[in-house]
Amino acid sequence: MSKKLAAALKRDDEREDAGMHADDRVTCYSHQSWAEDCEGRHLKPTAGGLLAEHNELQRRRQQ
Repeated sequence: MSKKLAAALKRDDEREDAGMHADDRVTCYSHQSWAEDCEGRHLKPTAGGLLAEHNELQRRRQQ
């Protein structure tokens, strides 16, 4: 991790703690990278996807 990225992560964390909305970050908290570098790695949940995940968990529990 570069010094520039580390400083930007810290700055975004401090700004978010102060009330900035998480969508306004220029860094990604989850991946510890620049937000633009991991845009495609964040999947938005859908009702169908959540239902399928729930059903799969239920199926595994019943085995």
